[in-house]
Amino acid sequence: MYINFKCLLSVLSAVLLLSLIMPVFSFQPSGGVLVLDGEDDYAILPFAERGYIFPRNTDAFTAEVWFYPKTEPEPGTSNIILSQQVRFSLKPDNCTVPIGGKDEVCSSGAAYLEGAAAHGIIVTDAAIKKDQWNYMAIIFKESTTYLAYNDQILRGKKWDIMNFVAGDLRLPEGFKNLCVGGYTEDLLLPKSYFHGEIDAIRFSNIARYDLPVKVGTSPFEPPHHFVADRHTLALWDFNDTEGVDRFEDTSGNGHTLIGMNGATTSAPLSVNPKDTSITTTWGQVKSEAF
Repeated sequence: MYINFKCLLSVLSAVLLLSLIMPVFSFQPSGGVLVLDGEDDYAILPFAERGYIFPRNTDAFTAEVWFYPKTEPEPGTSNIILSQQVRFSLKPDNCTVPIGGKDEVCSSGAAYLEGAAAHGIIVTDAAIKKDQWNYMAIIFKESTTYLAYNDQILRGKKWDIMNFVAGDLRLPEGFKNLCVGGYTEDLLLPKSYFHGEIDAIRFSNIARYDLPVKVGTSPFEPPHHFVADRHTLALWDFNDTEGVDRFEDTSGNGHTLIGMNGATTSAPLSVNPKDTSITTTWGQVKSEAF
């Protein structure tokens, strides 16, 4: 019995030690953020001027965003974080995944896809945390859609009949604009504006990251800093001068976002400012490392 008790103590000590040193999912922006009030402001890249981000026949891509939701949508509405050929949003109704308590909200990632004889929208829901920074990405490769959210990634089934991003949206003209934080006011939709902050958005013409080979959910390590490379089609880091309403595309491809109705840049929120736990400390250290 003495030996068994000693072994048990050793195991418990090891578990406690690992809990102190292992990375905890946390994030803190390294620069400015886009601030949206959830009432009427948003940022737009007009379709009439710039067209779509992804060219026709793009068969592999990644769209990703870091965002901080301050409120959740009211019943019957949604909060659009980003929308064009791909869409990220929050929704309170008809979530296809279980929501664990008051600290979580239903998020949704969607991609408009097409093939030689079919077109459609692939939509995947996920539970994310309120009042903290969250990562989401839609990744597409070999007719397969992946949704990454914080430290998880979900692989869907392969659909050979839809193997490209939609080269033209079969939607009213207003939906063809790239909108960050909501749609324009002239669309006949329920309130869709996002209340919170957005740290960075990146579009790429490749499927980034090590993707799981099996259908279902796997662990994932999100990037804590987006950089522009030869595969980057657009990158907004919102590190522009505080208070401006023009947000430069740091990929160099000229996709300048225009802030509407007061959408502007500001310093970011602190991560859990009243929390002095190991999670907070690790998050601060990790953000500086990246």
